[in-house]
Amino acid sequence: MKARAIVFLFMLLLTNPASYSQPAAGKLQSVPRQWWIGMNYNKVLLVISGSNLQNGKATVSYPGVSIISQYDASNKSHFFLELEISKSALPGSFPILISKGNTPVGSVNFELKARQYNYLPKKISGADAVYQIVPDRFVNANPLNDNLSGMYEPADRSNPSGVHGGDIAGISKALPYLKELGITAIELTPLYESNQFVLSYERFSPTSHYDADPRIGRLEEIKNTINQYRDNNIKVILTAVLHKAGNQHPLAQNPPHNDWIVKRDGVALEKPKHFLYADSYAAAEDIDRHASIWESFDIPSFNQNSQELRRYLVQHLIWWVETLHPDGLKIDHSQLNTTAMLSEATNALKADFPKLNLISAPATDNVVHNWYWMTGIDKFAFTHLTDGPLNMAFSDSFAEFTRGPDALKPIYETLASDVIYGDAPNKMMFFGDDHRSSRLFTLAEKDPAIFKIYMGFLLTTRGIPAFLYGTELLQEGYVLEGNGFVRRDFPGGWNNDISSAFDMSSLTNQQREAHKFISAILQWRRDNPEVMEGSMVHFEPIEDVYAYIREGQSKKLLVLINNHSSSPRRIGNTKFASSLGQSITVKNIVTGAMSSGIGNLILSHKSILILEISEN
Repeated sequence: MKARAIVFLFMLLLTNPASYSQPAAGKLQSVPRQWWIGMNYNKVLLVISGSNLQNGKATVSYPGVSIISQYDASNKSHFFLELEISKSALPGSFPILISKGNTPVGSVNFELKARQYNYLPKKISGADAVYQIVPDRFVNANPLNDNLSGMYEPADRSNPSGVHGGDIAGISKALPYLKELGITAIELTPLYESNQFVLSYERFSPTSHYDADPRIGRLEEIKNTINQYRDNNIKVILTAVLHKAGNQHPLAQNPPHNDWIVKRDGVALEKPKHFLYADSYAAAEDIDRHASIWESFDIPSFNQNSQELRRYLVQHLIWWVETLHPDGLKIDHSQLNTTAMLSEATNALKADFPKLNLISAPATDNVVHNWYWMTGIDKFAFTHLTDGPLNMAFSDSFAEFTRGPDALKPIYETLASDVIYGDAPNKMMFFGDDHRSSRLFTLAEKDPAIFKIYMGFLLTTRGIPAFLYGTELLQEGYVLEGNGFVRRDFPGGWNNDISSAFDMSSLTNQQREAHKFISAILQWRRDNPEVMEGSMVHFEPIEDVYAYIREGQSKKLLVLINNHSSSPRRIGNTKFASSLGQSITVKNIVTGAMSSGIGNLILSHKSILILEISEN
């Protein structure tokens, strides 16, 4: 009974903001702590936090910096200060003094930095292949940062939901492996400090928007690793979270205004509707109810109706991009953000980083809603979009349990809906699997032949293919067992791992075969960007056979899939004659085998054939 009472008290402390401690008296903090000269976004709203700041007055004496406005927050321990930074300002640091009448309250130091004008993000297109990395589960090259003073959750590799210790040094170490594999872009799940009591390894629940988690590494290390990847022609995508924070975040514990954190609704375990903010008929009551759903008891949701909160979130995105210089930025669960939030965020980013790849990532299986979360009917400035509808169609189409002549119909009809997307091949990011879905080898029921269909289709259809780390090594994971099982540690990422991606001799024959198959396709893609950025023609599935052609300037790629569970299919030499031409050379891009013309092919059951077509 006493133990239950202790647990209840602990839960109450975690979920009751009034119970949190206030900032230490006399100590002032500011977010952000720094900005840059020469930004289009040159009016910066600072949240200054301390003790009893009501009726305070700020003064700044620094050439080129002026105060536009200053005012109290509802919470007396916060104070808002809006600065304007002119183009004439010079790099340097200066104090912001806070006083009440003639009595000094304290000061914070603010830094102005010079922009690095040679930063130019590289365009992400259909020629790319994206490798998604959950840093904590990838490679642990610095065990010394696994357990750090002040971090609540200790490392425990035996716990699927615990901290395992992967870090930025490990991502740096894996660069040669990924380059040889044929990857052209990596996507990192969030790098935020997440000092939560549980699930802190995920880092989707920030406890600071302006700090990287020290268990990943220092900001300078992260920036150096990003530069290292970009220097090796591998693009880097960062992930941002706008709709929630961890309950250990100081501004969640003690917000400037009470309306920054939505009051938790009684249906907290219900999932918000994916079309909530896109529904032009939605009742205000439904919007309010769904917008107040917390993901968990310790993950508050932000009320993005607050203009000041939106500015705070927009500024932190600009800060991360200018600090780390990635090629792309993905907004996680875009559908849980208001139209105003996404509009302000994407347009502000576009103004200062016009070449930045901005990726909308809504969780929806509806093509129309998916498109809305990229455009916002011309309100958003996203350049790319994740493809939930195709992922949903793809997940079941090739599985062993999917039978009958209509098994391929969802893929065919979903791709036929691309008319809504326009330039689909270069803007749609198609995840075969990711950190929230079952692994492809698991979906294939551990059948290597079916797994090859999944990966072969993923890497050759239109769009930008993406998959989770270790998929190329047949990693398993069923999402209904828990995300921790999907995000198993990368083989060889820890000392003394029996199986290692960095030592092919330690892998099983099946793993080596899968790696060889995937690497062959990835390397072909990398060497033939004009084909993967080019057009697509697909043929109506007949008798379990689906075929499509990718076309570049001088080459074509023909992909043939026999989805029947037991019967081979004959492919006649005239079936694709008008699309391929009469005099052609054919090369199997996986095996390297060549022939003159297609001839009469016998396509084995549950198999995929990927052929390079060149005109003689």
